[in-house]
Amino acid sequence: MFYILDLMLALGVLFFLFLPITDRRTVIMKLGMIAATVALLSVSLSSPHDTGPDARSAQAQSMNGG
Repeated sequence: MFYILDLMLALGVLFFLFLPITDRRTVIMKLGMIAATVALLSVSLSSPHDTGPDARSAQAQSMNGG
């Protein structure tokens, strides 16, 4: 699931990167959208992703008695 999100964010960055520049408003919009999508992509890549309802390892569960 998170690979799809990361792929879509990367494609969004590439779309705005290759968007043609026509005037000043386009440049401001392009820079803002690239900054926003890069920020979202970095948060998405750096945040931990749980694999299920209990992401603890079997060793940690046996040590804690659970």
